[in-house]
Amino acid sequence: MEETESYIIREATEDDAPALREIYAYYVKNTAATFEYQPPSVEEFSARIENARKRYPYLLIEHDFEILGFAFAHAFRERPAYDYAAEVTIYLREDMRHRGLGRIIYTALEDELRRIGVLSLYACVALPSGDDEHLTPDSPRFHEALGYRRCGEFFNCGYKFGKWYTMVWMEKVIGDFPEHPDPLTAYPELLKNTEKNVPEPPSKFDGHQVRLVTEYGEMFRGEADSFPAEFGMHELGREEKGVQMDGFTFYRSDIRSMELIG
Repeated sequence: MEETESYIIREATEDDAPALREIYAYYVKNTAATFEYQPPSVEEFSARIENARKRYPYLLIEHDFEILGFAFAHAFRERPAYDYAAEVTIYLREDMRHRGLGRIIYTALEDELRRIGVLSLYACVALPSGDDEHLTPDSPRFHEALGYRRCGEFFNCGYKFGKWYTMVWMEKVIGDFPEHPDPLTAYPELLKNTEKNVPEPPSKFDGHQVRLVTEYGEMFRGEADSFPAEFGMHELGREEKGVQMDGFTFYRSDIRSMELIG
């Protein structure tokens, strides 16, 4: 994927489970990046997506309707005092690594977590000890480049492929710590309660990166390209202005909010 190509970041759904599971299965079978031994079934993976989405964003990045990777958050710990911290995870399709996509989708995930009130992010990362055919130092380097720091180490806590692996926690603070923080907002509620605010004209967003929330509470991030009222759909009486993002079509009446993000 070239830098000039457009992409979409959106919320994952149950329908995306087979593609996301396929991306993840590569890492289960071939690497020590995850300590699972066997890939979960599509049904199990779908359940994991739905469980995470009850409270946190679960994002995927795609181009021309082809899913390239995903990133999501889940509870750091279950006790309510930990509400302002979240654990984050990212997996890119194996052939899409080292192309800048990780930074793009992780930044989007961070932005969405900040919106719901999360203040601290934690990533659980396995470390190789020297040359290792099943694990590279790419993950800790990637997180460090995005502002994470190592804050804890668990020596030889994982055993896979006949080897012991050390795991480190990496931390990034993304907000201030008020004396009396507001309760977190569940991510579905944040999207659902987004105030209707569709500015005119749509051409204002041409060629810009936009965060768009639909009337159905779906979140998209991508490069916007407006279209005039004469754009298709005459047979359905949809002669209205709107926006396209990498093949997705959004009529003005379908949009709850749009904002420039780049």
